[in-house]
Amino acid sequence: MKQLFFISISIILLGACSTKNTTPAQPISESPVVEVVTNFFPVTTFIKGQILDIKKGGTNPVNIITENQKTDSSWLKMDDLDDQFSDFLTPLIDTANLSTLFSEKKFLDQSLNAYTFTYDAKATLPDSFNLLRWDVYIKPDDNKVKRIYMIKKAGVGIENQLTWEADNWAKIVTLKTAADGNTSIVKEQMIKWKF
Repeated sequence: MKQLFFISISIILLGACSTKNTTPAQPISESPVVEVVTNFFPVTTFIKGQILDIKKGGTNPVNIITENQKTDSSWLKMDDLDDQFSDFLTPLIDTANLSTLFSEKKFLDQSLNAYTFTYDAKATLPDSFNLLRWDVYIKPDDNKVKRIYMIKKAGVGIENQLTWEADNWAKIVTLKTAADGNTSIVKEQMIKWKF
């Protein structure tokens, strides 16, 4: 009798295993969308590092200013170096605070022999925001920064352009755009620390 009981239970269990599951399949939950964050080159940190290297180098840079068609040069005191570039050290250029405002494009510019990283505004920037755009040029042979170029608004119709040639010199050009659309150079300042 015990054997018959076990055989009956076994048949019932085997029959239960072979029946189809009539419960509808549950939808597979989709993975959350992961936003890819582009890591911007840390321009501000790079320029601050270059300023520190100039100070450690021990040789005062020469400051050449051209304004009103007159050129004058003088030695720049190390204590004044930070002030000369202060306009280009804010806002902090890195991924954390500017990725919502700017997009990055990368390409190999064979005419310059450099990888070019261009940062342009995604949309119209707030009036209070002075940084308009910037580019970073990287040497393809050693992946070192070759040049940085930045454009900042400095007032109504006035913009400052910085060209930073890594380990050599920096040039600040102030441009003024008149009501008729003509643009003229107001001032050029070249700071050289490698002779």
